[in-house]
Amino acid sequence: MKRSFRTWFLTVTIILILFVVVFFTYAWFTSNRAVSTNTVTARTDEENLELQLSGTGGSSFRDSQPASITQVNKTDAEYLIPVSTNDLQNFVYSPFTDSGMASSFERVQNEEYYYHGRVYIRAVGEGMDDGSTMKLYLDQSDGILGQKVSGQMLNAARLGLVFDENYSSEVIFKLSESQNASGQQTYNTVINGQTLGNNQVLSYTNGTVRAASDPSVSADGYTISFSDDSVDFPQNALLTMQLNKIYTVDIYFYLEGCDPDCSNSIQYSTVDLQLGFYGVLSQEGA
Repeated sequence: MKRSFRTWFLTVTIILILFVVVFFTYAWFTSNRAVSTNTVTARTDEENLELQLSGTGGSSFRDSQPASITQVNKTDAEYLIPVSTNDLQNFVYSPFTDSGMASSFERVQNEEYYYHGRVYIRAVGEGMDDGSTMKLYLDQSDGILGQKVSGQMLNAARLGLVFDENYSSEVIFKLSESQNASGQQTYNTVINGQTLGNNQVLSYTNGTVRAASDPSVSADGYTISFSDDSVDFPQNALLTMQLNKIYTVDIYFYLEGCDPDCSNSIQYSTVDLQLGFYGVLSQEGA
């Protein structure tokens, strides 16, 4: 019988981020960050598969533990302010508010105000059949995504991933399935006379800012789960990787200013956030 996956696999924790809100201006505020990574290898008696990370790509790829994640354009991202996007390519921010309402917006230049880092990833396999690939999923088995949170910062946070610089692969995750209490939510984004509600963000096209649907999704649809004797695969894989090929992983972290949870109720929040990846070997004809 044709099967999709083998039973050996590997897991890698790739991101460790510490965010602390240090200043705020009522729903559009600032945050600082620090980042590091590490890697894990899985092997069998006859075959081995290693997920390698590097801070550089191409011929400069060097497996490193940890691999350094740096801001792509070298902008100082110590302070992050709320921004809004529906595509991870065009971000807007509000330079000021009027009576607590954000109604004037500008495009973010040079990736200021949000974090955009990059690492390089490669699945190195030995003893594998021709046509072998690796499917990449999220792994929250240790309960580390969105844990160790002081305050409610994650309710308004977003994590975006883009693989191999192909924005058709982008996925934006909500980092919490919870919401602030109604008294701690703020609806203060106004565009063309309309106050944005739940599940709305801002888009930027050719100099025009418009309301758009929030593209963020739950991490559950990309997260592998485990029982005593089986592994349950989610509906979606983040990426199907060819073995021994280097891929870029672009990492975006930002505060969605249009989210009603992006309010002063989460000032001085702290977040210890880890994002786990889980890779599964897939072989043609197996």
